[in-house]
Amino acid sequence: MKQVNQRDAEHYIAQRLEFRASALEGKDGGALSSSHRLSQAEANLFINTPEIDYTVYSYNTPIAWHSPKGWHIVEQKFSNTTSRHQSRVRRATSSELVGA
Repeated sequence: MKQVNQRDAEHYIAQRLEFRASALEGKDGGALSSSHRLSQAEANLFINTPEIDYTVYSYNTPIAWHSPKGWHIVEQKFSNTTSRHQSRVRRATSSELVGA
């Protein structure tokens, strides 16, 4: 997995490429980690979204994912750092934004 800085992460997210930038990372596919902090509604949406092909995680919690329907960015609030990560995802995906 490619190590990048936070600013370059936006390019990787827009291109749906795997990367790690400290606590922010993008991975192919979608898997809910055991340490997730999603609300029940967001967790259900994640689990029930078919064909997730790319997921962005902050501290191992899915904060955005891409499927054939487009992007979904979690609206739930977390830490200040995760909020900044969510903002990076919004900037990277603004032309394809679906959902939040």
